Amino acid sequence: MDKVHSGREGQGGDSGASGGRARQAGASDRDQNHQPSAGPVAPAEAATAANTQEPRAKPSRRGKKSQNGQRNPAPKQTGEPQQPQPQPQKNRYRRKTQAIDGIDGDQPAAKPGLRARKNMAETATNWRARPAKDPLQAQDSNQGPEPAADAPQPKPPRRAFADHYAPKKVDAWLAAGRLVRGVLRINPRNTADAYVSLDQTPSAQAQRNYPELSNYVIGSSDDIYLGGSECRNRAISGDIVAVKILTAKAAQRVYARHRRGGDRRMDKMAADRRARMDRMADSVRAVSANMAPDDVTPCEASSEDSLESAENGRTGARVPALFGTVMAIITPNSDRTFVGTLSNRPPVAKGPSERDSQLANALWFRPLDKALPIMFVPKASVAKQPRTNEICAVHMGAWDAASLYPSAKYLRSLGERGSLEIETELILEENSVSTEAFAPGVLRCLPKTPWRIPSTELKCRTDLRQECVFSIDPPTARDLDDAVSCRELPNGNVLIGVHIADVSYFVRPRTALDRMAQQRATTTYMVQRAYPMLPSVLCEDLCSLNAGVDRLAFSVMWEIEPATATVCSTWFGRTVISSACKLSYDDAQHVIDGGHLSKSIACFEHNGARTRPASAQRRDEIEASIGWFYRLSLIMRKRRFDTGALSLHSVRLSFELDDAGQPVACQPYAIKDSNRLIEEFMLLANMSVAARIEASFPDSALLRRHAPPLERRLEDVCRQLAHAGIEIDTQSAGTISDSIRRISDADTRYTVEEMLTQPMQRAAYFSTHAIEDRAEYRHYALNAPLYTHFTSPIRRYADVIVHRLLEASLAVHGNHVTAEHALLPPYYSPFFPRTNATGSLTTAIHDSQSILVPAPELLAIMAHQCNLRKDAAKKAQDASSKLFLVNYLAATALRTGAPGVITQAIVTKVGENGISFVTPMFGVDGIIYMDRIADRKNQVVSADGREWKLHLWSVKQASVTLVWTATPDPKDQLASKLSALVIDDTRHAVVGFQHNGAVETVTQTYRIFNKISVCIIPETNPPDLTVKLVMPGV
Repeated sequence: MDKVHSGREGQGGDSGASGGRARQAGASDRDQNHQPSAGPVAPAEAATAANTQEPRAKPSRRGKKSQNGQRNPAPKQTGEPQQPQPQPQKNRYRRKTQAIDGIDGDQPAAKPGLRARKNMAETATNWRARPAKDPLQAQDSNQGPEPAADAPQPKPPRRAFADHYAPKKVDAWLAAGRLVRGVLRINPRNTADAYVSLDQTPSAQAQRNYPELSNYVIGSSDDIYLGGSECRNRAISGDIVAVKILTAKAAQRVYARHRRGGDRRMDKMAADRRARMDRMADSVRAVSANMAPDDVTPCEASSEDSLESAENGRTGARVPALFGTVMAIITPNSDRTFVGTLSNRPPVAKGPSERDSQLANALWFRPLDKALPIMFVPKASVAKQPRTNEICAVHMGAWDAASLYPSAKYLRSLGERGSLEIETELILEENSVSTEAFAPGVLRCLPKTPWRIPSTELKCRTDLRQECVFSIDPPTARDLDDAVSCRELPNGNVLIGVHIADVSYFVRPRTALDRMAQQRATTTYMVQRAYPMLPSVLCEDLCSLNAGVDRLAFSVMWEIEPATATVCSTWFGRTVISSACKLSYDDAQHVIDGGHLSKSIACFEHNGARTRPASAQRRDEIEASIGWFYRLSLIMRKRRFDTGALSLHSVRLSFELDDAGQPVACQPYAIKDSNRLIEEFMLLANMSVAARIEASFPDSALLRRHAPPLERRLEDVCRQLAHAGIEIDTQSAGTISDSIRRISDADTRYTVEEMLTQPMQRAAYFSTHAIEDRAEYRHYALNAPLYTHFTSPIRRYADVIVHRLLEASLAVHGNHVTAEHALLPPYYSPFFPRTNATGSLTTAIHDSQSILVPAPELLAIMAHQCNLRKDAAKKAQDASSKLFLVNYLAATALRTGAPGVITQAIVTKVGENGISFVTPMFGVDGIIYMDRIADRKNQVVSADGREWKLHLWSVKQASVTLVWTATPDPKDQLASKLSALVIDDTRHAVVGFQHNGAVETVTQTYRIFNKISVCIIPETNPPDLTVKLVMPGV
């Protein structure tokens, strides 16, 4: 979904299998629970006391008295001239330079004595008076004579940030519970605020040291708040950091310093808005009194419904429960390539290093992502400086403690914004999507082509080539990860198989290919093409389960009782398969609807010696298998939702491109029964493998968890829905799902699902050693106790790790293992393949666990990398979809000569200053602000040739009353053009509005779930969508 706003104002799930448009890692939504306002960021005054050294003796400037009482002149000093030493200001110093308790030392600083306070004040004043040399710059050895031995030594330079702890100290303090670790994120709407989400359960020592952590639940509890850049201490979003929890006194100072100014501004804005609303209330009542009772409902303003408050996170003043400061960066975010503009203009704020004349000639990089810091680039490293309006890419370098800004390495200029090619390149660079060719060292890890399965490998695997195996994928898919099989058993049950490409056979641990796959971590799908995780020879050939060829696979098979779709027994194995055919979702849907396979579909079968064209009997088997899968999937899906699963669907756009790569058609992607058929069995395979690897390696399994929704955000959405008469039971995912299913109207149900995606968090990978309570492994949306990703190893590195864990499990336990899990029952089916292929076949059994199972700490790093890259790929995919939508709408508007495209929108929220909406046709959502319509011109689109002016408005709970004045505007020629631009599911045209040419007053009332007409206006440079209200509505 793309966020757009009236008046071009910017607004700054993966919910596991839920399909919901969850907010990234719960980041911006959780940040809105408590947001101090932005303020000027100062250097780390908190570290002053820690960096202060005992001052050395200074010679008196006035000289010493002789025996006769006369003063002798002070001896001349050699070397560097001495800086003047201002007198300390005792009373003002303590408020300015008092250290935050424990912010950089082992214990809170003791109260200094009078002499110490004087010395610290004097030192702090000297640091402000004398700029420090940048330690990164080389020092000239011929800068002057050496100072005399008895000359006073220069003070150490002032530090912009506290020094990071050494790795050994970090490890020791983490073990002692004096530090905790987590993933840092910066609030994109208020970059002065940052939060740390713990990625492992706090240790017993940490809970003793910090009782606030005793009830901490990963993904659900309040995150640790970092106020300002000094507490963030040079970390950026995505870094794994070591954090020290601040004392209550220190936390109070941090919070006060970073919210006071912003809160006053926000309070003044709220007071002004409230006064305006109060002034208009009587006028709206007077106008409403002259209307018919059914036309309008008198309304009053309600402070609890302010959209602006929600947008700025001020849904009620709430002080964060935990405050902290970063003491070290444990694992930096590997994505350090950023895009932005490069210029000679230096930043306003300067630290000690920035005052150095040696940085006066540096170029300054300003990222497009405002959550990132400004960076300096050495001018000598840029051969040709880009123009001001060009976008360039840099790689973030070192960030010294003496500098307010990090260094960066200039990479290249991307050009000026606007075209599809440049914007796509910008998206790829901004999300660190690797587009370069694979290195020679990586390609040397690949087998030589043409390649055939070695005979030794065939002997060691279970041969399933004679099973009726086939794949169902989108028609354009080339990387075929999965295939399925079905066979009726003599006892009336069915043998179902899911067969996944064995990528781990080719991507062996500790190779260049493995390191590259881990770095990329996922295939990124843009609208026009995919950027693969693995070389194409693997993605499209050797690993892809193409029809009619032998392929290596990991297989999960179940004996299932068909009446209830109950799993009786589960089998895992490394296999060889030969896919009979590749079907599209439309092909499978045609069979579900009662048709037959098209004769144009190539089908094959293996007779034990070779592969040949399929017989009519094999085609009949494929059709019968599709029927079995469909019937079983209906039972499984119903049971899954009856037992508490939740699925929230958002609009996913599908584009048709011409030969030049330009979009010529756009429509929502349709989900069919054939899609759900495959989904159910992929979910079953993921759950079964999760149970298997967790049973085998309880401390070293890679699983995927989905935390419950953000409570405050969920309460806000439910309160809005309650105003509209819809009650949502939020006790569990299942009760939410039941509440949605009770909504009969399709548009209302779609809107409710869209609204409920807002508080949902994204699912994330984790290492089981990091979370002590197994109850926290649960996947909220699926209502599954254990879940992982196993079914897409060609495009996800997490699946490759899981395949290795499963291989090691086979080496230890064989093809069947029981555990306390419904998907691993003790019964072993006699219909499973008979094979001697137990254990690992590419690794010696005694070495399998040490090679294939990563150490818990390393597995946690891998999980973090997979999370970062998956989120970045999702962000790039969404940005690509928005880019092509903008270009499609721009081309549509250009053909008709009108400014934009009119479509239908549904009101999702009413606040005292705006209306939230969503457009089902394009999946565009945003806010139309009332005050902007009233205070600015051209904020609505006239469909009848008149000029519409918003005069008054009033809000109460879930409804808003608008009072318009309409006057003739003979210059408006849009009315004749807009009818051709209406695009929505009803395809109706603009309705004419008759008027007599006089000024009229029109009153409207909007409530949640009302349909309104909006005009989507595309702008290509930079790509954006502005949405305006159409008056009168169509």
